[in-house]
Amino acid sequence: MPVAIPTIRQAVIPADAEGLASVYVSSAAHHARLDPSFYRVPTLDAVTAHYRSGPAGTRPDLLVAELGGHIIGMASLTELAAPSPASMVAPLRTASVDVAVLEMYRGQGVGTLLMQAVERAAHAQGVQRLMLDAAAANDRALHFYRAQLGYRDHGVFLRKDLPADPDTSSGK
Repeated sequence: MPVAIPTIRQAVIPADAEGLASVYVSSAAHHARLDPSFYRVPTLDAVTAHYRSGPAGTRPDLLVAELGGHIIGMASLTELAAPSPASMVAPLRTASVDVAVLEMYRGQGVGTLLMQAVERAAHAQGVQRLMLDAAAANDRALHFYRAQLGYRDHGVFLRKDLPADPDTSSGK
């Protein structure tokens, strides 16, 4: 049986708030399983309220994948501040991209469709570079971004959780 192809469209707030929240919480649960010391699963109500509090109307910076009237994935595009004239970073218009797909639809091409659509949207907005942040433990997503979409590693984010009592820190 052929897999149904979702429709990719711009999100509409507040109408899509619950669907967006469902996808976000699903992604949060996935990340919390990967690294519970860093990620947590917010309540569905809190995330829904967050999306409802955003600007009302059609959101060209927020795309959804919809199948049978249900939101099954989303991608967002957030333009980053331009580097100052004193920065060593090349002055290209840059945006951060995030993508999430409900667990039961992962590996079926939904993320690819969303990423292609968000890249077209970025290009239409004059964005010259996309940055993507992924958890180091998320091997499947990293493979997807690198092998299927052509993203490449750019630096490393390091983290150190500080103890509640700074006197017990080793300083290393």
